[in-house]
Amino acid sequence: MRVLARLWTTLVGIARELSDESAYARHLAYTGRPHSMGEWHSFSDARLRRKYQQGKCC
Repeated sequence: MRVLARLWTTLVGIARELSDESAYARHLAYTGRPHSMGEWHSFSDARLRRKYQQGKCC
């Protein structure tokens, strides 16, 4: 049973990383701001801007 619990915890952690939920939690902890829709929008806009602003080579 412990193996299944550890597997579930690992899968949930991976899903949170892929969906930017963990990055958002780290952002909130770093900036000391509370969660809000406006904060989520500014976080995701800045993240996507950084990701797609850089051109790809080759």
